[in-house]
Amino acid sequence: MAKTTVYKEPDGDHAPFLRGVLTKSLLNLGLPFNEAYDMAQTIRNDLKDTDKISTSELRKRVSAMLEQRYSKALCHIYGHKAEDVADILVETPTRTEAFSVDVLAHSLGTCAIDPQEAIHGARKVYASLKKTGHTLVHHKALRRIVYRCLSETCSKQSADRYLAWRRFENSGQPLILLICGITGSGKSTLSTELGYRLDIARMQSTDMIREVVRSYLAAPVAPTLQYSSFEAWRGLPAPIIDGEVELDNPVITGFLSQLTTLKPGLNAAIHRAITEHEHLILEGVHVLPTELNLEEANDNGIVVRVMLASLEKKILRKRLKRRGQEQDNRGSERYLNSLDEIWDLQSYLLSQADSAGISIIPNTRFKDTVKDVLDLVNLKIARKFPPDPDNMDWEA
Repeated sequence: MAKTTVYKEPDGDHAPFLRGVLTKSLLNLGLPFNEAYDMAQTIRNDLKDTDKISTSELRKRVSAMLEQRYSKALCHIYGHKAEDVADILVETPTRTEAFSVDVLAHSLGTCAIDPQEAIHGARKVYASLKKTGHTLVHHKALRRIVYRCLSETCSKQSADRYLAWRRFENSGQPLILLICGITGSGKSTLSTELGYRLDIARMQSTDMIREVVRSYLAAPVAPTLQYSSFEAWRGLPAPIIDGEVELDNPVITGFLSQLTTLKPGLNAAIHRAITEHEHLILEGVHVLPTELNLEEANDNGIVVRVMLASLEKKILRKRLKRRGQEQDNRGSERYLNSLDEIWDLQSYLLSQADSAGISIIPNTRFKDTVKDVLDLVNLKIARKFPPDPDNMDWEA
């Protein structure tokens, strides 16, 4: 594929077309990561035989695709997307920088405000600053303006979320997101999206923790770690009769054996996030909150527990098949042959979550799943840090 050059008018400055840059621009519009990446990849494929293209022509192509796939409104927002506004400066304790609609919109997005409302609110803030003739605004005063614009032009819910998140961030407490679910439930994709939306850089998977532990524990010491969660029973030291493990439910027993070995690592990851005051997304089939030590995290942070579910076996089958096709080292045949075991494991996880009052979220439509998790996050934060503009410490 030939490299496509993008040049600016009228000065002619040029740079290579980068799929990652376009993906980030689309993420700033509020698109989910997988949809933003797919659009950027499509544009890249369309340009495979194009040596050079102007920035205006490239924006036209992207705008047309946004209108075709989404709406004229989103196309309009992209077409009039503001860059850093150098005529308004924001003063912070450490530096003075140009006001940016994009930066403010992303900041509002990290408060789990709807992306379209975040963009709309940020543009209204800029319009308010221009109307009042601001050329320099202190970041504390800007907070008042943001809250007022959200209240007047977006919704009270968005304004309240903004206040609750500001109080939460000022507290220094970390957000601990625990995402559990079986193979193929969409944990990794959801974690990536939430990491971007909430500006959480620290993400850990139990698959990675298992790989690390397995690297220094010999197979005879931790035999179940040599297998995936749904086939860990193969490593159980149990009598074999006619080729089958003689246990009431070997799938669950093998999984719990794995969990016992991995539990210290999971608890250590949570403890470190609490002591370092760093947000954390911990995802994996082994992130079963009923088996983890969460007392310290609940006292010193915000803990959100989520159980993802695939409630239709045929949909899970399709996901496992696609997973194998997308990842060469994960052949779909092994997953499909173990579909019953994976399904049994999910039944156990769901029963544990239901008994413990953990939120079970069916991952049917990805956008709805993201919204449901963000709503849970906002609910937890608002309960611990209720928004109260009359008693808000605006100076904090």
